Order: sequence, then C-alpha cells, then structure tokens
Amino acid sequence: MKIIRYLLIAGLLIYFSGHFFSCQKDEDYRYFLVQVDSVYISEPVRANQSFEVEFFGYIGHNGCYSFHEFIWEKQGQNIFVETWGKVSLKSTICSDALVYLNGVKLKFLFEQPGSYKLSIKQPDGTFLEQQFQVE
Repeated sequence: MKIIRYLLIAGLLIYFSGHFFSCQKDEDYRYFLVQVDSVYISEPVRANQSFEVEFFGYIGHNGCYSFHEFIWEKQGQNIFVETWGKVSLKSTICSDALVYLNGVKLKFLFEQPGSYKLSIKQPDGTFLEQQFQVE
C-alpha cells in the first residue's frame, strides 16, 4: 500500500512540475496567417542548387504587426506553405506604418528535375498557387 501511495505522489509531482515549468504559449502575441498577394521565384531553378522564393503581401496596419515564420511541407511535386504573422498584444504604442512582407525569402533545394507546384495557404482557406520547373 505504501508503494502505491509513493507512486501516486511521485506521479503527481512529475505532472505538476511539468505543468508549471514547461514552455508556455507566448501570450504577448496573437498569430495569424498572412494574406500573400504574390511570389517571385528566381529562375532558372536547377536541381541540387538552392533557390529562393520571395513573398509579397500585407501583414498589418501598424508597427505592432510583423512577419513570424514560414511553415512548409513537401509532398511529392507539391509544396505547401503557410506564412505566419504576429501582432503584439502588450504594446501600447505602435508606429504608424503599414507592414508588408516585402520579399521575405524562403529557401528551397530540390534534388530531382521536374514540374512543381507551390501552394500558399491564405487566411480564407484558399491557396495561391504557382507552377515552376526545376531543370
């Protein structure tokens, strides 16, 4: 019986220490998908050589908005990209400036030549798509 009680106490200690000392969500920001208006792919794209895709679009209406990160996944010949922005929830003073992606770059390298499709997820659930060739 003592062993069960010790195991129960040890389990509760592990649970609560993990709960209180684990990484918490960053509550200073709200994260959102950015509306991407267009992309630019530097050509020619060659197999086994890295290349960059530049992203353009509107992020937010003041300096509390900024680009956060890209999340992407390659499935066969399709590349799915999410472009994430963030807005500060703690800032009381934000610069009076429109914030854009302004060509933020994402670097890729493909080993096989062929036709690929870049699909960028938009906030409304649709995709901005662009075909490109890898030589």
